[in-house]
Amino acid sequence: MPSVRATFYDGIVSRRRDVEVSLHPQGLAIFSVEGMLLTTWPYPEIRRIEGARGPGLAVTRMEPGSTAEPRLEIADAGVAADLAARAPLTLTGAAGTRKERRSVVIWAVAAVVSLLALAYWGLPAIAGRIAPLVPAGVEARLGAAMDPQIRAEFGGPAGMKTCTAPAGVAALAELVARYEKHADLHLPLRVVVVDNPMVNAFALPGGYIYIMRGLIQKARGPDEVAGVLGHEIGHVKFRHGLQSAIQSGGLGFLLGTVFGDFAGGTAILLASRALLSSAFSRDSERQADAFGVDLMLKGGGNPEGLAGFFGTAGGGPPGALNWLTSHPASAEREAAIRRLAQNRPVLSPALTPEQWQALRAICQTTG
Repeated sequence: MPSVRATFYDGIVSRRRDVEVSLHPQGLAIFSVEGMLLTTWPYPEIRRIEGARGPGLAVTRMEPGSTAEPRLEIADAGVAADLAARAPLTLTGAAGTRKERRSVVIWAVAAVVSLLALAYWGLPAIAGRIAPLVPAGVEARLGAAMDPQIRAEFGGPAGMKTCTAPAGVAALAELVARYEKHADLHLPLRVVVVDNPMVNAFALPGGYIYIMRGLIQKARGPDEVAGVLGHEIGHVKFRHGLQSAIQSGGLGFLLGTVFGDFAGGTAILLASRALLSSAFSRDSERQADAFGVDLMLKGGGNPEGLAGFFGTAGGGPPGALNWLTSHPASAEREAAIRRLAQNRPVLSPALTPEQWQALRAICQTTG
């Protein structure tokens, strides 16, 4: 696509810079006026800056782990509209800041009330009430703190290896971007395939989703993997992982959540292990099933894949957790999924045959 002029601030120094931008499958590419590529912003990380003056669009990038606040001002109305169609463009800036401040105040008050209520109803009973009040930024920090613990649990001393074959990564990213566009999530997803033979997939707080190599190898087609992915995105959407972490982490974990101090505590380790060894409630599973079905019918794929995977997900290494262990299946759930999809047309495939083959080969390269 042809490039257009834009104004760029890197978020580190206040100097204005004239640049050229263009839209690509991987994201928004930013070039110097001499034609040198400066950076590429993945679409799921792009956010609109509310209240910006002038025509066009002002956006920023919510890059994981970065404290910089870059700014890009695009005056071209056509490119701005095309970008809005590709990126989630969740509001940020002035309105977002006010909203975040209100959320923090509400969260702080609710946390104090919840701690007082702990003596009367117990932590498990109030976890479901607390989770929706936690600001997205706090949840993202929690997920980042839990991620190393999860990787150590599955990867041993060497750590869990992420599968990085470029064609497979691209196929997965394209599917995730489609689903994320229709999911209306409170934070961006971080989906990876890991080099592990378990037939498993699971979601952490903060949008982290792990798909094991064994699950992709066990699947009979892309709809089964897409169905599992849609189901796990449902757990992210309804913050089931956060609820489970608060419930299982105990009072120490809850206090850490209140004060935003997650690192270095045994509560993080305990909560991480609890997420791996426990199943969500039946209501949570049904909620994630329904969300996954709806996501497939909007973003691509046949929900029959999700229903069918219940019959094929068993197996894997002896003693290993599989997707049915942490997501108990039943004929009732299979039938419910089929009823939800009944008389609703499948709009497009989850993946093309070429993308499916690339995804199956994603672990030929690891990092």
